Amino acid sequence: MNTVPIYEAKNKLPLFMHQAEESGPVFISRRNKTVGVILSIEEYNRIIARSRKETILERAAEFRKKVDGLLTNEEVDKIFDVRDHSLDTYECHVFDGVFGDDE
Repeated sequence: MNTVPIYEAKNKLPLFMHQAEESGPVFISRRNKTVGVILSIEEYNRIIARSRKETILERAAEFRKKVDGLLTNEEVDKIFDVRDHSLDTYECHVFDGVFGDDE
């Protein structure tokens, strides 16, 4: 692990950028505490790609391609419908007793 003080990183940034590209991250410290890191763009993009979460719409589109011809669009829509369709939700009872009918 290559760690350099912040003042040195400031004065020799091109050198540490080359090091990050060639041999991996360069950690930057201030008062003996690591406060930052220099990464190559390839390493950064790899980390971002790994941490990105797919949305439910992206997953539904991918699933739709896989089952093309096996399921209808309506069936796929039902699979990815994440709404609560139960009748016993708070919203169903929000007006209970308000209008004088206790049904």
